[in-house]
Amino acid sequence: MPRALWSGVLTFGLVNVPVGLFSATSEKSIRFNQLNKATGNRVRYRKVDEATGDEVPTSEIVSGYDTGDDEYVMVEREELASVAPGRSELMEISDFVDLADIDPIFYRQTYYLAPRGKGADRAYALLRRAMIDTGKAGVATMVMRDREHLVVLRPSGKALVVESLYFADEIRAAEDVLGDLPDDSAFADRELKIAEQLIDSLAVEWEPERYHDTYRERVQELIESKREGRKVVTAKKAPRTNVIDLMAALEESIAARGGRGAKGERSGKGTKDAKKEVSSGEAAAADGVPAEYAEMSKAELLKLAARADVKGRSSMSKDELAAAVAAAPKPRRSKAS
Repeated sequence: MPRALWSGVLTFGLVNVPVGLFSATSEKSIRFNQLNKATGNRVRYRKVDEATGDEVPTSEIVSGYDTGDDEYVMVEREELASVAPGRSELMEISDFVDLADIDPIFYRQTYYLAPRGKGADRAYALLRRAMIDTGKAGVATMVMRDREHLVVLRPSGKALVVESLYFADEIRAAEDVLGDLPDDSAFADRELKIAEQLIDSLAVEWEPERYHDTYRERVQELIESKREGRKVVTAKKAPRTNVIDLMAALEESIAARGGRGAKGERSGKGTKDAKKEVSSGEAAAADGVPAEYAEMSKAELLKLAARADVKGRSSMSKDELAAAVAAAPKPRRSKAS
């Protein structure tokens, strides 16, 4: 088990549960260092006095609060430490709420909470089961890295998950950020009906494995191509036209889906153009691509193309991907000895 980010005691009522907090996510973004193009050497940053240009050692740097007009209130580290919440090993559940009542905009970071020490397992499992049966989530506060955090605990599988939250005064109202927003009275009933039909045609069960970072895959492919000395070809993007006729755009979207209604079934209520169209999967199957590939989503095909090391996959259309994956050699399975 990895080292806990925080260790302490979870309390609800008079029940105490020794616990540890562990990160539940691992970011996979590709990171780059800055280099001098002429020499290939790393570029480093120095902390300098903006007026004198002299480098300032860390021991001489203090915090300053900007009060406006280039005036600052200088605060020493010791002064900040005197008002910090200090180390606390307590995560105290003060309330239980319906998880659905919490707007996802409040979520900040996700952690796993694990029982630690003798006798913690039973109390941990009891709390998890009670929250499942009641459909409630626990709201608590905790101190981590010298900051107080608002968190919500919820059951997930066999574990308890802790979601750190923004405080209410950290959430910006949409109207304050965006100004006046359009209301829902500016469109005809037929537009709404067609829009709802389009949503139904795209509705699926939530399967997070279906979605992956295609940009990261393209960056990895670019890096690998450059490492191997291959020429990098920049794909041209198709121009996008502005949507002028909203109704026409909705009807064309339905037609592109082959007139399919909810859960992919044909609704029988599509436009005349929709009845004449066939889905891209059906077209691919007609061109000799096996149906198992023709019916896959582009994300699924990209994943298979990556496994088969299909070159240029990031710039292929869905039909091209289906054909390329179908033609790619299948990996050999080793025989059991």
